[in-house]
Amino acid sequence: MQRIEYKYLVPVEKLEGLRNEISPYLNYDPHTASQPDKEYTVRSIYLDTPSLKSYYEKIAGLKIRNKFRIRGYNSVDENSYTFLEIKRKDAEYVSKDRALLLFKNVNDFLLSSDIDESDFQNGQYKSAKNFLYYFNGYGLQPVVLVVYEREAFTCALGSNLRVTFDKNLRSSLVHSTDMLFSEEKWKRSLVNFFVLEIKYYKVLPYWVPQVINKYKLQREAISKYTICVDEHRINKKFYPNISL
Repeated sequence: MQRIEYKYLVPVEKLEGLRNEISPYLNYDPHTASQPDKEYTVRSIYLDTPSLKSYYEKIAGLKIRNKFRIRGYNSVDENSYTFLEIKRKDAEYVSKDRALLLFKNVNDFLLSSDIDESDFQNGQYKSAKNFLYYFNGYGLQPVVLVVYEREAFTCALGSNLRVTFDKNLRSSLVHSTDMLFSEEKWKRSLVNFFVLEIKYYKVLPYWVPQVINKYKLQREAISKYTICVDEHRINKKFYPNISL
């Protein structure tokens, strides 16, 4: 299902006040509520073509574009799951193809030309096939690991509104999907800021613009992927096959 996403860059000193402002209307989502610190870690390896097609399409502001990533959460163990994701942008609307897969099976999946439908549930087989199609057809390769802590909220009043605070953005260059849970060679981005994301499907609740105006926030076209690529200024020594 397509949804609309608004993004804002917010100084960290406004976080507590903003959280208090929205609390009458929202609840922590189950993933956030289950964590002791009321936040969880999001980990994404972004994949791109040798010419960085996704990166340059975002920089150019193309209305229709895709991003490809492998996403996991928190820390790794034998039963850690990841999502194979294609994030599709069509003007203001965003949608995702997602397929759930054990992290330990990701590399074998990407090397496979014939995947087993029984490994996927709830229609995710088609999404997995789509991911593999782009991976092979575009020659996708891991580029950068993007990590941050997320506070996520859902509407307490019955709408499909979702609000997230994404904090402590950091990244490292990667050349393998095995590095999804790596903790090495971080570069930090957006120091002293966090990213506020507001996601909804049809109608934006009345109170959201009121809060945005009160805090004098400006909507921005924020891409964590492009921010982190720029932070590293990707070079030919690390990625000899990438043409810049």
